[in-house]
Amino acid sequence: MRALSVTLALLGASTAALAQDIENGRRLSERWCVECHNIETASAKPGRVISFASIANRPDVSPDMIAAFLLLPHAAMPNPPLSRKDAQDITAFIMKMKK
Repeated sequence: MRALSVTLALLGASTAALAQDIENGRRLSERWCVECHNIETASAKPGRVISFASIANRPDVSPDMIAAFLLLPHAAMPNPPLSRKDAQDITAFIMKMKK
């Protein structure tokens, strides 16, 4: 039982260390994403692609899918030099818009 308590405590500590930083996600989005995406509201601006709020509210999208997408090369978007943590932070920023 004691070993289980120690293991859970360690897992909790490592989870806290990996917690997403929504404000960093906002800053990164302002740097890398705002040129094409509306990162603040659900409406798309003329000539812009899907908004972050629309992405967050799609029923077929999960946080893991968004983070993985951000880390993979894709022709339709620039490929900014994001770390795994950066991708998780941007994902957290996007997912905070889910209703």
